[in-house]
Amino acid sequence: MLWNYDKYIFDNFKFIENSRKSNVVVNTFIALVAIVRMILKLLFDKKIKIVHIHTASGVSFMRSTLFLKIAKMFNKKVVMHIHGGGFADYYKGHNNFVTKNLKRCDKIITLSQNWVDFYASIGFQSSCVENVISEPILRKTQHDDVLHMLYLGLIIERKGIYDLLDVLSKNKAEFDGKLMLHIGGNGEVEKLNKIIAEKELQDVVTFEGWVDNEKKVELLNLCDVFILPSYVEGLPLSILEAMAYNMAIVSTRVGGIPSLVKDKINGFLFEPGDKYAIFSSVNSLLNDKHLLEKMGKDNGHMIEDYYPRNVANKLTDIYNSLL
Repeated sequence: MLWNYDKYIFDNFKFIENSRKSNVVVNTFIALVAIVRMILKLLFDKKIKIVHIHTASGVSFMRSTLFLKIAKMFNKKVVMHIHGGGFADYYKGHNNFVTKNLKRCDKIITLSQNWVDFYASIGFQSSCVENVISEPILRKTQHDDVLHMLYLGLIIERKGIYDLLDVLSKNKAEFDGKLMLHIGGNGEVEKLNKIIAEKELQDVVTFEGWVDNEKKVELLNLCDVFILPSYVEGLPLSILEAMAYNMAIVSTRVGGIPSLVKDKINGFLFEPGDKYAIFSSVNSLLNDKHLLEKMGKDNGHMIEDYYPRNVANKLTDIYNSLL
C-alpha cells in the first residue's frame, strides 16, 4: 500500500523503496540504495519539509530508524506510519529501543483505533489513517449457485490457511457442489498442493497461483466471501479490497480487523484456530443468501473512507499540523 501514496493520493509524493519481499542480500542492497537516494533528495530538494516513513515491527522498524536518523540530521519533521500486527509483541521485547526512537518522531500514524489505544497505553499520541485502496472496478459476473470464497495472502501456517483446508476436508460431503474456495498467493505452494491432492479437495478448492492485476479484479468480482483465518494481522489490505467489492468477511478477531468487521453484522469473527467457528460462519453464509447479500452491500458503503480522496484529506491535515 505504500506505493499507492504516489499512485493514488499525491502525484508529487517522492517515494523511495527501502525493501521488498526478497532475501537478505537483495534487501540490504535496496536499503543502501535508499539511504543514498534519501540523502541526495534532502541535500538538493529544499522544498521537502516532512519525511513520511512506513514501517512494521522487527527488522522493518530497525531499518526505519536509520531513515529517521537521517531525516533528523536534516532537521525534517518525521511521520512514522506503523503497519503490521506484531508491533505490540515487538515492543514487549524491545521497549527501550522502540520508545527512544518513537520519541524522536513528530507524528505517529496507525491503521485503526485499537492501535491508537495501544500507543496511548505506552505513552504516545497517534492518529488513525486508513490504508488507501483504489476504488473498485465493478463488473457484472455471471454467477452460479455456488458460494465462491476467496483467500488472498501468504500460504503459511500463521495465516490459518491449513485450518481452513482441514474444515473443508472434514465437511467435504456437505460442501461439495455448493462451495468453492479460490486461493491466491505464494509461500508454501508445494505443501498446499499436496494437501489438496491428498485430501481430494479439488471439487471445493482451486489454487489460482500468484494473483495480481486483472486476475485479482476478476476474482474479487466473482467471489461472495473473503476468508482470512489468520493468527496475526494488522489491518489487512486484502480485507479492505474485498469489502470494496461488496464481499462478506470471515476472519479472526486479531489486530485491527475487529475495528472494521463486526461479528454477525458485516461478517463473522472468531478466535484463531477455532475450526468449528470457521465451519459455522461459512455454513451460515452458505444457507442464508439474504444475509450474504446484506453484508456485502454494507461493506461496500463502509469502505468509502479508505478511498484516495478521503485518505488524502486526513494526511493533508496531519502534514499541515506539522508545518
